[in-house]
Amino acid sequence: MLRLEAVARDAFHVSVNAASEAITRAGGWVSGHSLLSDAMAVLQFEIPGDRLKELVDELEARGLKTELPLEPSDSPKEVAGRLTLFFIQGSGNLRREVPPFQ
Repeated sequence: MLRLEAVARDAFHVSVNAASEAITRAGGWVSGHSLLSDAMAVLQFEIPGDRLKELVDELEARGLKTELPLEPSDSPKEVAGRLTLFFIQGSGNLRREVPPFQ
């Protein structure tokens, strides 16, 4: 599995949407996700192997700088990947106000 990481400087939902759009524009699709408070988001995706460089370029165009950990492939065979977004403005606070029970 290909693992990519990026630091997001925009708002949580703006960055997640931008990453999803970049994956789609590069010819891939999001197959799953995990949202961890407002501190981190993980997008699972699949993409043709010969479009990995295009994915990195699409992410960078949206302010999500990342690098491929390996040389881009010439094979159109699908590659499973995971993009982890770290949010610099995230508090990581999972606590929510709960009204008292009566």
